[in-house]
Amino acid sequence: MDYDPAIYELDSEHRALPDGLEGSGIYIQGHNRSDDLFMYLKRRIEGLEPSAIYTVSASIDMATNISPAMVGIGGSPGESVYVKVGASTEEPVAVTGSNNHLRMNIDKGNQSRSGSVMEVIGDVANPEVVGDEYRIKSLASGPGFLSVETDSEGRAWLIVGTDSGFEGLTTLYYDQVSFTLTLAE
Repeated sequence: MDYDPAIYELDSEHRALPDGLEGSGIYIQGHNRSDDLFMYLKRRIEGLEPSAIYTVSASIDMATNISPAMVGIGGSPGESVYVKVGASTEEPVAVTGSNNHLRMNIDKGNQSRSGSVMEVIGDVANPEVVGDEYRIKSLASGPGFLSVETDSEGRAWLIVGTDSGFEGLTTLYYDQVSFTLTLAE
């Protein structure tokens, strides 16, 4: 890879939520310099039935400071930053693609389009934001939104992320992320 990682201003950590909000969350930041930045969190779960199909639903509470209908380069800083959730047997990781760009090894879709293992559930625009304050935005999928087949040891990966067409800096906090897996009949 021949690029300068500093230009993407990537940052993430567990920290207190911004002023006006209580508690803490996972802060995530990135500057989209390529018109296609995907920032994500993942977690492997265990103890499920081996080689079984589960339906998956998810809900997210995130702190965002982006109001709707804003104008940005490449797209809106709110409506062009899509929130996705997913589940996969394969661990989600960034790999070097044929064009020497980093790409995900799973089918997450692209920006507003869902993929085979990730679905769009909304965007980061929040109509309750006034000025530059952060407010909580809740998003949820419907029941049985996705499905995943566990591996032979009863494991799967859960993933949540933002797929951005906005060519600017995005900062947000994941306050709560919940997945429900139900054994398919």
